[in-house]
Amino acid sequence: MQSLSTRENFFIGLSLSNSSNYDSSICVLDRNSKIVLMDKFYFAQDIDYFFESSPYIKNSIICASVPYDNKILEGKWRIHSKNYRVLGDYFKVNKDNWTNRISRRCCDTFKKIKEKNIKIIRCDINQLRQSYGLYPHFQTRTSLDCKNLQTSLKIKYNFSQLPDNMLPASNLEAIIIAMFALEYVNNIKTNEMFNIDNIPVLARAVYD
Repeated sequence: MQSLSTRENFFIGLSLSNSSNYDSSICVLDRNSKIVLMDKFYFAQDIDYFFESSPYIKNSIICASVPYDNKILEGKWRIHSKNYRVLGDYFKVNKDNWTNRISRRCCDTFKKIKEKNIKIIRCDINQLRQSYGLYPHFQTRTSLDCKNLQTSLKIKYNFSQLPDNMLPASNLEAIIIAMFALEYVNNIKTNEMFNIDNIPVLARAVYD
């Protein structure tokens, strides 16, 4: 997978968590799909600083995942039920924006990136995993899932640079997102699912 029809030199994937309690990761690929940089962050200020100071931002395209908003929920069953609960007339008041599924974390950072005329898109990491044939055969982000995903990236997508020791889930997701950014500028077929602050959230429409 190479970039031949674009002037961008770097393709940046950001796997964004919904809070500083969980790690977010950056992956930078070059035009030959080689990993130039991987880094991990916890705080939004650190992510913002990366995009303000990194030399890779110039002549790049950025793709950031859309995290789900679980912050007002407690307990595993409540977190999962939020995505499936049927909404009825009994929801007279949407207390604490309960029905919102999407986190707006780092939206101000992405607005600043767009104002600098740097290309930026967003994605859903679960949709990307399916479209690349990297299905989670185990519960997502568990040790077994991470091991299976890392092995698949090494064998199926030739990321031989990846170490033998297991990387964090956010690192592996950032690689997939950077892959999508590289394909996007080469006019891979995509569908716009929705947008956040006029930044499209795209689905990869080509399935392996």
